[in-house]
Amino acid sequence: MHVPDGFLSPQITVPAWAASVPLLAWAARRHFGAAAADALPVMGSLTALAFVVQTIAIPVPGGTSTHLLGTTLLALLYHPLAAFVCESLVLLVQTLFFGAGGITVLGVNALAMGLLGPLSGWLVHRALRRASDRGATALAAWVAVQVSALAVAGVLGLQHALDAGYFPVPFAVTLPAMMLPSLAVTGPIEAAYTLLALGLLRKARLHALP
Repeated sequence: MHVPDGFLSPQITVPAWAASVPLLAWAARRHFGAAAADALPVMGSLTALAFVVQTIAIPVPGGTSTHLLGTTLLALLYHPLAAFVCESLVLLVQTLFFGAGGITVLGVNALAMGLLGPLSGWLVHRALRRASDRGATALAAWVAVQVSALAVAGVLGLQHALDAGYFPVPFAVTLPAMMLPSLAVTGPIEAAYTLLALGLLRKARLHALP
């Protein structure tokens, strides 16, 4: 789901950086100040867990792979902006040490996987949790993955429309290639992972867990 370096032109990467940097700074001030000290051990552990699940490649038909996100859990327990900061750190480490994604596209990847996905899942959960908390949690995780995948596909499609030299694959090919594995494979597994992890955390009754 990561967009690699070289796939997007400065027409897209520069605005993405311009939007993500001040938003990250504001989110960090809001959610990682002194008042959040008690929550930091759990948040740090969940961020590390998100890093791990994102490194596990799930093979899908077509000779490619997909991966989980793990960010919906952070959004549901704390806030989508907290998930945004945590996922941005995960993406930075992956970029610097594991060659996943890239520096120029870091803003795009952070907005897609760290903000739009978790935010959409959080909104779904808030809307449906009174009807069924477990159902709302599973649907939130599934929706978050779809929104992140759709955002990445949309950016790649936009790049093709702006300059096919950077990304020669048309949107009509990119969209199903991104969304079919996300809908059928990644989404259900992400939902199961989020339900399981949230249930274990609540059973443990960890300090500072919402």
